[in-house]
Amino acid sequence: GLLVGASFYDTDKAVAVVTVLALGLMLMGGFYVRNVPPFCQWVKYLSPFKYAYEASLQLVFDKDVPCDGSSILPSCYGRDTGFASIEHVLNDSFNVQGSVTFNVLMLIAIILVARVGAYLAFRSNKPAGRS
Repeated sequence: GLLVGASFYDTDKAVAVVTVLALGLMLMGGFYVRNVPPFCQWVKYLSPFKYAYEASLQLVFDKDVPCDGSSILPSCYGRDTGFASIEHVLNDSFNVQGSVTFNVLMLIAIILVARVGAYLAFRSNKPAGRS
């Protein structure tokens, strides 16, 4: 939001662009849709929602998950006894990439890039009379 707000003089245009951008990044980041079309898959790596979602999944699934016989978890194979390991749940069901530390570092990198971009946008948009 800060980067887009610094890039536009018109508030209405900035709000419209941020809304479309945020919704697109949520969709591409796997927040609402897990199966992103192949031609759009590169966008998910730009989305902060991808890294936040995957880090939160890793923090939530910190213990083996009990099988309930519903066949939702592929590693349970329809069993109603036993447990699905954390690795199988995260990799097979959610396709999580990277560790919690990696995802948090990527979020920090995205924030820093946006801050530097906003700074550069503010510098380039200064009035002509100032130096």
